[in-house]
Amino acid sequence: MKAIALGLVPSLVVLLATACGNDQPAKTPSDHPAQIEDAAPAPTATSSELLMDAGPSPTAAAPTPNVSPAPAAAPVESAPALTDGQILHVTHLANAGEIEQAKLAEAKSHDARVRKLAAMMIKDHSMADAKGKTIAKKASLTLSDSPTSKDVESDASGNTSTLKGESGAAFDKDYVGIQIKEHQAVLDILDQKLIPAAKSDDVKTYLTEVRAKVAMHLQHAQDLSNDMQK
Repeated sequence: MKAIALGLVPSLVVLLATACGNDQPAKTPSDHPAQIEDAAPAPTATSSELLMDAGPSPTAAAPTPNVSPAPAAAPVESAPALTDGQILHVTHLANAGEIEQAKLAEAKSHDARVRKLAAMMIKDHSMADAKGKTIAKKASLTLSDSPTSKDVESDASGNTSTLKGESGAAFDKDYVGIQIKEHQAVLDILDQKLIPAAKSDDVKTYLTEVRAKVAMHLQHAQDLSNDMQK
């Protein structure tokens, strides 16, 4: 039996050695050095190069200013249309101013042309004023003030005061110049305010007639002014 056991020992040794050989750990790279040349280390990019590669840094958006919206403009209220009574008061004051200035021209001027113009003013504006009063009486209209009538009265009064302080050639020149200015102003008032606002047919017809006379007076005054400058 001992001989059999001793004969089995070498065989067991061989089996164990074989089994242990299969469990050996894998060799590390140091056991088998790679036959590859060492690669050069990759260059480290500088901070400036990184910035260039990244492109320009985006500009921060400007903050939206905290501005309150402008308040809405208040609606402009148009002046109320003139009544027929107010309209006839405007024409009355315009007629009265022209008559007073023309009487000054007849008394102070020695120029026959100026005196002729003044006589026409007195005749036509006196007739227009009388007709306006007749229309107002017929329709039971009360002549009353308005911002327009006050402007006409103020302008006529200022021009009359100027003429009262003048004489000779200076008076003649200023009288004709004032007639041009005043008649142009009355035409504008007729076209822009009086005629559009008139309600009565009689008042509308009257204003149309007055406008024709005012336009004729303006043309006469302009012609005289040109003639006096020759």
